[in-house]
Amino acid sequence: MTATLNNITAVLKGGGVCVLPTETVYGIACRADHPKAIDRIYAIKGRGFDKPLAVCVRDIEAAKKLAEFDDMALKLAKEFWPGPLTLVLPVKNKTLDKRCYQGGTIALRCPDIEWREHFKQPLALTSANKSGEPAATTAETGLEVDAVLNTGPSREKIPSTILAVKDGKVTCLREGALKADALAAYTIEWPND
Repeated sequence: MTATLNNITAVLKGGGVCVLPTETVYGIACRADHPKAIDRIYAIKGRGFDKPLAVCVRDIEAAKKLAEFDDMALKLAKEFWPGPLTLVLPVKNKTLDKRCYQGGTIALRCPDIEWREHFKQPLALTSANKSGEPAATTAETGLEVDAVLNTGPSREKIPSTILAVKDGKVTCLREGALKADALAAYTIEWPND
């Protein structure tokens, strides 16, 4: 069902699962501290439990409560957040569901979208599609969720770029909407380098 932002807020607070737009593609989201809601995301997507979920935060300050930011990570976040960049960083404290972590890291996303500022609690967020299928660029995902925030077609049409940062070293795990030329000022190890 298509919902207002107030509806979405209430659904997520109550442990529900929603489809939300980002500036890249549509995502499926729930509160990152609600294990039963996270169970549903894995079931809806048909996603393997070995694949952790990214965590959406409202700003850098919220991200700093969850992950260790070295100087390089902080520089990237300040330049490209909010925006189509996911940062994989060392975990600071494990206060969320365990499926938001992989080993000692957490993937953090701060999308350039208005609804982000309405949520104080971090959200588990992954693309709104069945595993193995193309990412959803519209709200018509066909997924069985509690509510959908429909803001029209996605702006970027491809997922976020994922960069892992540790001890000042930056590795690209997935090139997405944030392209190499935008990151030219940084020394990054790219796939197939």
